[in-house]
Amino acid sequence: MKKKSYGIQKANYYDRLQKQGYIFILPTLLLFSIFLIYPMLDAFRLSLYEWNFTGSPLYIGLNNFIKLFSSKRFWSSYSVTLQFTFLSVLLLMFISFWLSLAFTSKLCWFKQLYQSMIFLPVVLPMVAIAVVWKFMFQSTGLLSVIFLNIFGWNIPWLTSTKVAPYTMVLVNVWKYTGYYMVMFIAGLLNIPDVYHEAAKIDGAGFWRRLIHITLPLLKNTLILVFVSCAIFSFGTFALQYVMTGGGPSRSTEVLTLLVYKEAFEYTKFGYSAAISVMFFFTLFIFSIIQLRIFSSQTEV
Repeated sequence: MKKKSYGIQKANYYDRLQKQGYIFILPTLLLFSIFLIYPMLDAFRLSLYEWNFTGSPLYIGLNNFIKLFSSKRFWSSYSVTLQFTFLSVLLLMFISFWLSLAFTSKLCWFKQLYQSMIFLPVVLPMVAIAVVWKFMFQSTGLLSVIFLNIFGWNIPWLTSTKVAPYTMVLVNVWKYTGYYMVMFIAGLLNIPDVYHEAAKIDGAGFWRRLIHITLPLLKNTLILVFVSCAIFSFGTFALQYVMTGGGPSRSTEVLTLLVYKEAFEYTKFGYSAAISVMFFFTLFIFSIIQLRIFSSQTEV
C-alpha cells in the first residue's frame, strides 16, 4: 500500500509540475500567437481581398492568385529566389564542410583564432554588413580598386544584371559560412575516433574514410544544415533591400522584396498577401519533402 500511495503522490507531483510549466510558457505563447500566428492566418484572409490600406477591403476571391500566376514579375522574382537559394546552399555546404574538416584535423594550428574570425560575420547585423559591402562594391570602393589595379578588371558588382545576383550570393556565403561550419564541427566531433583509427590500420586513406565513415555518420547533420540553409536563403530580404533594392532591372528582386514593394510601395496589400501565401506554401512543400526523406533514411 505504501508503494502504491508513493506512486500516486509521485504522479500527482509530476502533473502539478507539468501544469506549472504550462503557466510559465503562457506569456511566450501569447506573444507568439499575437505577433506570428495571427498575422500569418490574417495573410490568408487578406489574400482574398483587394485593399489599398485606406478604404474598406473588397472581396475578390481568387483574383489575386489568378493575377499572380499570370505575372511575369512574380515568376521572375521566384526564379531569382530559387537561383539565389540553390547557389547559396551549394557554396555554404561545400565551404563550411571543408573548413570544419580542416579545423577538426590535428594538423591545423591556431584553430580557435581562425574559427573566431570566420564566425565573426554571423553575429553582425545583415543591414550593417550590406552597407559595408555596398561601399566596397562601388566603382571607387576597395574591392573595385583592388581588382582594377592588380588584375585590370573593372567588375560592375552591383550595376550588371549578370554580375549582381552572384554578388548577393557572395555576401550571403561570407556571412553564414561560420554558422554552418560550427554545425559541421559539432557533428564531426560526435564521430568516435575509433572508427577512423581502425580504418587507418586497415589501410584506408583519407578519401575512403571520408566516403565510408565520415559522410554516413554525418548524415543527420548534413540534412539539418541543408534544410536550415535552404529555408534561410529562400527568405532573404535585408541583403537585397539594402544593397540593390532589387535592381538592376529586377535581377536581384527576391520574393520577400517583391512582397514588401507590392504592400508598402504600391499599397496592394491583398496582392502582396497572395505572394506571401505562395511563399509559405513553397517552404511548406519543401519541409514536407525533407521530412519524408529524413524519416525514410532514419527507418533504413
